[in-house]
Amino acid sequence: MAELPSRRLRRGAFAVLGALLFFYPGTSSAQIHWDASAQLGVMKRVLSGRPSGAGNAGFGPVAQLTGHVALLPLVHVGGYFGHDISPLDGDAAARQITFGGLRAKGMLPWPRGSTRVWIFAGFGYAGVYAPSYQTSFTITDGSGASAPHRVRVEGAGGGFFEVPFGFGASYKFFKPWELCAELGARAGFGHSGSVYEPPGPRVTVPGLASQNATPAGLDRLAVGLTVGVLIDL
Repeated sequence: MAELPSRRLRRGAFAVLGALLFFYPGTSSAQIHWDASAQLGVMKRVLSGRPSGAGNAGFGPVAQLTGHVALLPLVHVGGYFGHDISPLDGDAAARQITFGGLRAKGMLPWPRGSTRVWIFAGFGYAGVYAPSYQTSFTITDGSGASAPHRVRVEGAGGGFFEVPFGFGASYKFFKPWELCAELGARAGFGHSGSVYEPPGPRVTVPGLASQNATPAGLDRLAVGLTVGVLIDL
């Protein structure tokens, strides 16, 4: 059985974070400065190339884990891993998107004290699964007659590369714990799979030959806001 994209992403994300911590140079663990965060929030994905009359993706929940080690006092590198649920208009089931990759953040020298601000950017991959759902299509049969049919749009998968970027801030309330928030965007490219590419997801029509649904569009951009807890050691 082929390994699911989300499972590959999870293994890759943990491998990246583990390698960064293991191979980071230093004579003792006390010399390693690292941070990790868990965040929840909301994300809005923007679809390009949508079919005529089709709506855009709506707002959905997102969860993300990040981890970094400090190569320099103001430059931290690490990885990220997360998942978001992207609802669509009409009967379509919400898409499940699991993402992960590498990222770096640059700490700004101000403000000082308990508050910190940073910018971040990265590169990763997002695996997408669109679950099956029931809907109604108007279908033309062999005689040329058109009639509505109750059909099943089968599940479809795919993926794309992404470039996340944005800025964040944290406030230290009890060392080493901090409250954190990030406002970011994700640019997507290199889409593949039946959820994105023609002929699109397969449609099962009782009593008729199987057909295909037009893909909902390409995930070109996403904007999200997350808040959470960060540990800084």
